[in-house]
Amino acid sequence: MNMPMTRLGRRHFLIGAGATAATVGSLPLTSLVRGALPAGTRRFVSLYCNGGWDVLLGLDPRHPDEAPSDIDLGTDLLAPGYQEPIEVTLGSTATLWGPTMSELARHADVATIFRGVNMNTVAHPTGRAYVNTFMPPAGVVPRGDSLATRLTTASDADQFVLPNVSIGVPSRNETFAPQYTGIGLSRANETTSLVEPVVEPLSPETQDLLRQAQASLTSCVAQDYDARPADLQAVSRSQFQALIDLGLGTEFDFDVQTQVASRYGITNTAEARNSEYVAATISQLFNLGLATSVTAQFQFGLDTHRDNWATTQPAKQQQAFDALAVLLDDLREDDPSLEHTTVVIHSEFARTPAINGTNGRDHWFANSVLVFGGGLVRGVFGATEPDSLGLLEVDLVTGLPMPGGEIIRPEHIGATLAAAAGLSPDDFRVDPLDAWIA
Repeated sequence: MNMPMTRLGRRHFLIGAGATAATVGSLPLTSLVRGALPAGTRRFVSLYCNGGWDVLLGLDPRHPDEAPSDIDLGTDLLAPGYQEPIEVTLGSTATLWGPTMSELARHADVATIFRGVNMNTVAHPTGRAYVNTFMPPAGVVPRGDSLATRLTTASDADQFVLPNVSIGVPSRNETFAPQYTGIGLSRANETTSLVEPVVEPLSPETQDLLRQAQASLTSCVAQDYDARPADLQAVSRSQFQALIDLGLGTEFDFDVQTQVASRYGITNTAEARNSEYVAATISQLFNLGLATSVTAQFQFGLDTHRDNWATTQPAKQQQAFDALAVLLDDLREDDPSLEHTTVVIHSEFARTPAINGTNGRDHWFANSVLVFGGGLVRGVFGATEPDSLGLLEVDLVTGLPMPGGEIIRPEHIGATLAAAAGLSPDDFRVDPLDAWIA
């Protein structure tokens, strides 16, 4: 007798043998409402702003009254609200933040800025590869493990259904067990389809056939990867089945979760790339105890070479920083000083201080990185040349400019974050900034 054919998508295949994999479906949610973090848990968030952000409008501003006379900073092209920086205190250090960061000022007490970070590139693919792992890439290919993968290992993955989630950013894992690899989503709204059951359940007979097929599945490349493809499939099936069993279909639907949507200022639930939508999704992943690390593309469209710079760059930066401020509000409810939480926000490089001939700014290698929490000393590490925004050598102990010192690179930050989380920094091939670990 011929049985009717059922057309199977990727999700059917992944969950079909959930019962045969090492299931995590019986794991309790860490918390359905915010409370104390589970003992030994560390949270990590990496937020990537795509396109090369303008640090003069954000992390490394100059006051217009002190602008160099031979460089046109384009301040008069900006709306009045974006022309002057604000003064904040990080630790015991008074510094300037760009006008786009006003909402973040309430979290300055848990912030550390790294300025004058040499990206060694002004090419988008290379810069993106660099900030994925915080190690020098091989051309445009990331080298090593994603920073989130590495820092996820500071927590017990077995406590979480989705230890590591990556939204719009590749997740790399060359070193660690497969459960630490990021579950990849293209956009934040895919989280809803990830956790809700298949609309048409498969019949028991079809489920059995899938389990038999998966049990006998081998790969021609398995011998080169120590059978890791099969391990990854087993972990993926377990995670998908666990999510479906938990019944969280509406928790990431912001047409239903109206209080969350209102708090984050989500006005268009159809646009899942917006910073506020991404931030709300990250908050829910933590709030429900599903994840311990999340990496996400947090903003896009910052490659402003032309006259769109004056309007697009400040508006998009402020949108990202405003959403981050609300996310930090949530994260600090159960970790007020962010002793067990690390939040990093960055771009692949910066933009030139001088306005070009089309009223925009071009690519610039002297970048800045902002970290909240992470077990770091609060303050400003590094600097850029006051007039040209060029790189400066710094003392790796004090973080202050020092001729004959060293120019900071992303791997210094990666090694420091790893060491602060109690992990080995050896893969970064530089010493961590020990004096900046609290």
